[in-house]
This record gives sequence, structure tokens and C-alpha cells, in this order.
Amino acid sequence: MGKKVTVELTGPARIQAGRKEVSITVEDDATWRDVIASLAQALPLLVGKAITADRRDLIGPYLLNLGGRRTVRDFDKKAQIEEGDLLSLLEETC
Repeated sequence: MGKKVTVELTGPARIQAGRKEVSITVEDDATWRDVIASLAQALPLLVGKAITADRRDLIGPYLLNLGGRRTVRDFDKKAQIEEGDLLSLLEETC
């Protein structure tokens, strides 16, 4: 069935997508790569800009943050998210 989560878009990703957030559904056993693939499916405009062409990774300075609590670093790990969680697609700055 999956869990519905909200992905907040910031910076250039927000401008490119033309919106500030999107809801996606993530399967219970999904990895973070699966989350990225779901985001790419929901917002194909981000492919090649924030999401790689294979839809399994983020490009360059982009990263995912879970609820303002932690940054996702290992996309191969199981996505430990709950229904209603907020993810943020951020552009890392120096």
C-alpha cells in the first residue's frame, strides 16, 4: 500500500518544478533510491537538474533531509519514514 509523504522543494528545484511541494507514495520496504525514483516520477522536470537520468540518485549539491532532523547520506539504506513525514530537497551550500 505504501506511505504518503510530502517533499518540500527549495531553491532552484522549487523554481524548476514551479511548486513548493509534492506528495509521493513510498512503499514500506523502499530504499532512499526508491524515494528519489518516486520523486522523479512525480516531477520529471527535475530529472537532469536535481535528479540523475537513471532516477536513482541526486545531482551535485542536492540532498534530502528528513523532517529537519537528519540528512540522508546512504541512498541504499531502507527509507525509515512514516506516513505524513516531511522530506526536504535542499541544495547544499558552502
